[in-house]
Amino acid sequence: MICVLGDAMLDKYTYGKVERINPEAPVPVLNVVEERYTLGGAGNVANNIASLKEDVVLLGVCNENGDFGMQMIELCKKNNIKYYFITDGRPTIVKHRFVALGYNQQLLRVDYEKNNPLDCNYSKMFVDKILELNPNVLIISDYAKGVITKDLMAYLKKQYSGKILIDPKPKNIDLYKDVFLIKPNLKEASEIVGREIENNNNNVEKAGLEIVDKYNANVVITRSEKGSTLITLDGEIYHIPTEVREVYDVSGAGDTYIATLGYALNKNYDLVDAVKLANRASSIVVGKVGTATVSLEELLGEVVK
Repeated sequence: MICVLGDAMLDKYTYGKVERINPEAPVPVLNVVEERYTLGGAGNVANNIASLKEDVVLLGVCNENGDFGMQMIELCKKNNIKYYFITDGRPTIVKHRFVALGYNQQLLRVDYEKNNPLDCNYSKMFVDKILELNPNVLIISDYAKGVITKDLMAYLKKQYSGKILIDPKPKNIDLYKDVFLIKPNLKEASEIVGREIENNNNNVEKAGLEIVDKYNANVVITRSEKGSTLITLDGEIYHIPTEVREVYDVSGAGDTYIATLGYALNKNYDLVDAVKLANRASSIVVGKVGTATVSLEELLGEVVK
């Protein structure tokens, strides 16, 4: 079993046709055809793990008294995701996108969220639940919305003995010293080291070694079409290419990557092979439209025996 802790979100999509301009203002009028909800943020990480037929528990903040909170709970149930939600009064995070059919053009996004840090008492509740569940792997999905705090990480590192994998926000990087693995993308890694990293092996290696040395963790830097680079605590470096595919949508590819990495480590893959599997999963998912997942059959069908 794997636990995912972080900023759980609800993605709402309103699709419609645009056939005229609003006479009241120079903006298009969207005639609504369909509305759809999906899990986002940490919820999408959990959904990716569930799609690999692995037991997963999602821990996050969700206002169960509101309609959006109930939608999130229903999606968890539908997708076989166990959940442990805390309500501290803030609204459920929602990213509402309005999309014009035919053009597949996003016209507007409306966000519902409050980003104040979670009180330490709630952080302790999350840690107590994780200790009760005792997963082999804990994935921290940090979108800098307030769930991941200094107190939370201090409690976890002191009491939890399993592998902690971090999908980081650079602003919180100092919280992640001494975890098992940190997985920034190239842009995030650039922010962490304080300079732009050119997407070539030498520059990525240098930056990765800096992050490993400073934060005492294994590091994987994802590099889009160039795959990913693993730098271990022992100083070993592995450049893992990705299979060239036609890219339709990169939405959620990072969630798929960290989810598959956690899945593989939970199945006792060694770290190099786990990274290879995660690389493969993200290369599959970018060939799909929208925030998508990879099935176990798709993933294993891609493995060279």
